[in-house]
Amino acid sequence: MKKIILWVLTSFTLIFILLLTIRPRPEQLQRYLVHPAPKAQGNHLTVQFLGNTNLLFSDGKTSILTDGFFTRPNSVKVLFGKVSPNRETIISSLERASIEHLDAVIPVHSHFDHAMDAAMVADICGAQLIGSSSTANIGRGYGLSEDQLQVPELGSMIQVGKFEITFIQSNHWQYPDPKERERLLNCAIEDPLKTPASIYAYKEGISYTILIKHDSTRIAIQGSAGFKKNSIKDFDADILFLAVAGLDVMDEAYNNNYQNLLIAPLKPEVLVPIHWDDFTVSLSEKPLATPNVLFNLKFGSDLSKAFKELEKRNPERTIKVLNSFSPYSIHDLKEPN
Repeated sequence: MKKIILWVLTSFTLIFILLLTIRPRPEQLQRYLVHPAPKAQGNHLTVQFLGNTNLLFSDGKTSILTDGFFTRPNSVKVLFGKVSPNRETIISSLERASIEHLDAVIPVHSHFDHAMDAAMVADICGAQLIGSSSTANIGRGYGLSEDQLQVPELGSMIQVGKFEITFIQSNHWQYPDPKERERLLNCAIEDPLKTPASIYAYKEGISYTILIKHDSTRIAIQGSAGFKKNSIKDFDADILFLAVAGLDVMDEAYNNNYQNLLIAPLKPEVLVPIHWDDFTVSLSEKPLATPNVLFNLKFGSDLSKAFKELEKRNPERTIKVLNSFSPYSIHDLKEPN
């Protein structure tokens, strides 16, 4: 009897490990992958995708970074413990991306997987931390001075070098679980946030659609797969950096609204999927890790389906997947195939 029990326990343990380690990889990640040209550096506008929704834009004089989330605590800490920025991991990631100085760090909203590292990154790189009042309270909890914090007015434009950045209020992707929606959405970080802290201390604040003009180039960033009616007006994007995580578990009506209320009004020629990798796995993994089978089974997820939802509604648009930590020329990237 003891042997049978041991065999059963061993079998369950092995199955559990397999479910954790097997990571289905959609063929779209390879089919749409574009490789940067050797000239993608210097004094023209470039972008680097640094995992999740980290995007580094630079024109050789000015550099701005969305989110700056590099620590990526593992799933055990995320689910059962407390999280905090890891300075060594952040510095290593910055060095890998050849980032020595930043002019602005801009979280797309204030959940931990976007804003947790932002204040430390701003401190290390001498940048302004720009975001909602919730993001500012993350900065205050870290110890940034008030003159290093900036809370933009909705619809206003902030000039950072030649970058004209406009902050449009959007909605976060709607968690299917009503308890998660209640704990994390439509609420703010009211006081300076000290770490380590539960992920639930990182309230949404405001989710932004970020619009960027740089000379004749127009870029839009949607860091969470949400939408807000009538939020997008008079902005034709060359490139839309678009969160795809969660589209696979939403119904037809939700995906149609994402298309009709966000993508269509922006009129992008090129779509660049972001927020598709597993943000609990280190950025040192090559290529970036996709969600594992256990995650997919628990949440009914299928990253391949998320891409298919995007494909079937955008047959005339070009989809491009970027290698992580590789600089791409925006001029080249915005050209449809």
